[in-house]
Amino acid sequence: MICDEVRNLHFYLGTHRPGWIATAPPGVSLFLSHRVLRKYKTLPTFYDWPVPTRRPRRRHVAIDSGAFTELSLFHQFVTSPEEYVAALARYDGVIELDWAAPQDWMVEPWMLAKTGLTVAEHQRRTVANFLRLTELWPEYSDADCPVVPVIQGWTVDDYLACVALYEEHGVRLAEDYELVGVGSVCRRQASAEIGDIFRTLAQLDIPLHGFGVKLAGIRRYGRYLVTADSMAWSYAGRRTPTQCGSTRHRSEANCQTFALDWRNRVEAVAAEAKREIGQPDQLDLFATPARAAQQRAPRPIKQVAAILSTRDDQLDLFAAA
Repeated sequence: MICDEVRNLHFYLGTHRPGWIATAPPGVSLFLSHRVLRKYKTLPTFYDWPVPTRRPRRRHVAIDSGAFTELSLFHQFVTSPEEYVAALARYDGVIELDWAAPQDWMVEPWMLAKTGLTVAEHQRRTVANFLRLTELWPEYSDADCPVVPVIQGWTVDDYLACVALYEEHGVRLAEDYELVGVGSVCRRQASAEIGDIFRTLAQLDIPLHGFGVKLAGIRRYGRYLVTADSMAWSYAGRRTPTQCGSTRHRSEANCQTFALDWRNRVEAVAAEAKREIGQPDQLDLFATPARAAQQRAPRPIKQVAAILSTRDDQLDLFAAA
């Protein structure tokens, strides 16, 4: 599913400030880490105003599992799938999650060096964790499971192999899920290969979410995304003296006003990227919904198999699985 003329990119503002669930303006979607939220016994609630009504409202919130931090620090997960699912069920009872990332295994070379495992093994564990979380969810909640699949890889062929691995386990990414994350991209957005990766996956009609997408990434491949998140504003804010007029902070690393201004810039860049869809040289990549329906294959695995068939060096990826 490609971001076309009908669909705008939906942006989740990353933040380490859970209180923004209650204080951010209506219409602002947030991306929060489980490692931050788990410390709160009582979660903030978004209310209607004025105060006398006090009716809880829906705040669009997505949850990051904190996988990168856990793997970086411990080289494995210290949070069990059961603990994570229980936490998600608690969050969903208060803030009504849009979706949540699984405990996926990133495949950056420095991460592989920490774990001592291969790309194929990280992919196998990512798929296995997604299946385990979805299996556990009914034990903790009657609501729909919010966990979405995440495709892991480093090269285009890696990502295609991960799509095929999901298919082998009965997970049809294009047909059955409204959103699918693409991992291991946020720290290499300057690479031209990233655009190729997202374009290739979008051609499989998979609705893509980009993790940690900065402005440069939105410009490069935002047209292929359905949703994205980032808290790059906070990293930039660490080096930015206060600009909002507040006398309570020295930098903008925690400033909601600064974050919202940055979000507005992201949405402007995303709108510009969307306008490029209509350019003549983009027509094949960004078909209208009717044209996309005509071109859609019954199963993405057929398209993946066709692409992989010309890349024999990928056959050994599943040997250890």
